[in-house]
Amino acid sequence: MKKILLPLIMLSTIDLFAGENNSFLETFISNTNDHRKDIHNYIIAMSTNLDNYVDDSRKLDIEKYSSAYGLIQFSAFQNQHGSVNFDQKIKLKLKLPKLKDKFRLVFESDKIDENKDFIENHDSNTNDDFNLALSYETLKDDIKLKVKSGVKLGSKLDPFVKVTALKTWEDIYSNIDYTIGQKIEESVIDKLESTSYMRFDKQLNDNNSIHNYTEYYWHSEESRDSQIINSSYLSQEINSKNYLTYSFSTYIDNIDTNLRVKRNSLKISYRHFIKNWLYVDAIPENYYNDENNFKPRYAMRFNLGMYFNKDSYK
Repeated sequence: MKKILLPLIMLSTIDLFAGENNSFLETFISNTNDHRKDIHNYIIAMSTNLDNYVDDSRKLDIEKYSSAYGLIQFSAFQNQHGSVNFDQKIKLKLKLPKLKDKFRLVFESDKIDENKDFIENHDSNTNDDFNLALSYETLKDDIKLKVKSGVKLGSKLDPFVKVTALKTWEDIYSNIDYTIGQKIEESVIDKLESTSYMRFDKQLNDNNSIHNYTEYYWHSEESRDSQIINSSYLSQEINSKNYLTYSFSTYIDNIDTNLRVKRNSLKISYRHFIKNWLYVDAIPENYYNDENNFKPRYAMRFNLGMYFNKDSYK
């Protein structure tokens, strides 16, 4: 029954939200318009107050802070033969233009990684993936550099520093973009983590593009915790409101074995923007892992996301 019930609930919910003339949806949007505007204005006020606290020698126009935003995403997911579980993702980004317009104060749950966040082993009961950090971004010699420093919030406070650097080359003849990136994170509890990655992106036409992403992850605390992830995917823009991504991924690690394939997966991600600030995702997946002798299994995820930005009450 669960195999049938969850997809039906997801599809019914998408149908409910998708209709532009749906009276229930339009009533909901109209009734929450003032609340969304109040929340965004509160986020702007937080940016303004913090920026003025750092530098109170001059006042800036409120429009300078309007790009500050919040995001909340609720998820329901189910692994084959498992119960339906729920999760959430939160992000709050404050703009600080007086600090050379390169600093952001960020509160987010950034441990969620679509490349690693497999539904069958996702721990929905942990609250240790939130962090509060000051983020700095700059571009130097065509290298995009980002530094985050803050505290991971959970059962124990864990101060951390994370440095990300990436560089992209554009091949005008093949119309392929090549990106190489490196992430290094050091924290008191989790110690040193390193992620190296390479991505290829090719635009086929105005609506379709193909991509390949390869990542190597290493953790200093685990002598046998190296992981390699490769993902190839096709992104399709159906129209301005509907997007599809078809992906094939392979996961390799050396836990309990030498580097060996532990998981393959086929996944389709469908995103529909009900409004510019409101979206739903439906993500069915077939996966094959070594724990089940690579027998096919399925997983489903459903997301409902809402931005609180300058477009969220227009």
